[in-house]
Amino acid sequence: MNLCKWLVVTMVVLSLAAGCAASAPMSPEQALTRMDAQAKKKDLNEQIFNLGARSALKGSQDYQVGPEDLLEVSVYGETDLQRAVRVNGQGMISLPLVGAVKVAGLTPAQAESKLAELYGARYLKDPQVAIFVKEYRHQRVALTGALKTPGFYELIGPRSLLEMLAMAGGLDDKAGDKVQIIRPPGTPKATQDMQLADSSKPFEPNSETIVIDMRQLLKDGTGKLNFAIRQGDVINVPFAGNAYVLGSVNKPGNVPVKKDLTVTQAVAMAGGTVSALANPSGTTILRMDEQGQAVKIPANLSRIVKNQDPDIILKEQDVVFVPESAVRKLLMDVRTFIGGGMSVGYAVAP
Repeated sequence: MNLCKWLVVTMVVLSLAAGCAASAPMSPEQALTRMDAQAKKKDLNEQIFNLGARSALKGSQDYQVGPEDLLEVSVYGETDLQRAVRVNGQGMISLPLVGAVKVAGLTPAQAESKLAELYGARYLKDPQVAIFVKEYRHQRVALTGALKTPGFYELIGPRSLLEMLAMAGGLDDKAGDKVQIIRPPGTPKATQDMQLADSSKPFEPNSETIVIDMRQLLKDGTGKLNFAIRQGDVINVPFAGNAYVLGSVNKPGNVPVKKDLTVTQAVAMAGGTVSALANPSGTTILRMDEQGQAVKIPANLSRIVKNQDPDIILKEQDVVFVPESAVRKLLMDVRTFIGGGMSVGYAVAP
């Protein structure tokens, strides 16, 4: 599969898998939660922009040489060997004495070591080789998912993950807490410390999918999780998964599950409870366990808001149900019935 086809197919599949978030909250309780979420998202994006700027060119040591790069090669004390050479389509450069050498896929430091070994084997004693990338080739990278401006980006030179997220305008309000780097088949595996990231099931055979926690990435800053981005990479920010808030709430429906979303926050995002009917103390969470069995978890909202019970953290696909109070429902029905009867009485009075 060629590179362009790989990028297009990957973006299409990821877009089909993307989720959707809930509509904008309107109640005062919900508005406060929305403002808090927007402030956190703004803070995340500010961190992305700031760290992205700081990490510019920091990852150049991890840049892998490729076709069309122009390299300046020099050997200390050997001015006759200094050359500016362009990497050809096969990833080769041609140099005096050693002839054609493949450098594509190597970092400049690795290419220096390779040339030093070749020169030292037959021609020079302890040669000191230096390689400077004078011109970078154009690279194409795809950014997709919950970003402000997803799409294809043409790059020149080394770029880091944070730089690319900043180039795409930062995170969308519906973004989840993870970012994925999907690498096409045939590319070298990541060299960073993978203990800090997850290597999940590959997108397709022989490809590599790296999953990074967004908050860990920002906490790590320009360190090990800020991966160097390569030609053909697809950077995907999945949309947040959903939980569902049903029953006696003003806006029943789905809410995006961000990190540490609690049951009271979810209810607030659903417009809050219907005060005239709701029975907050009877609220339950329906959750599927590992065996696929439904488990009911009591979530007494009345006690939670008084800090008498812990505010339960929700998981994707949880269903929060706020029941109606039978007594309140009866009183409302009676009130409606009496009100309706009085209206009829006045209508037929002589």
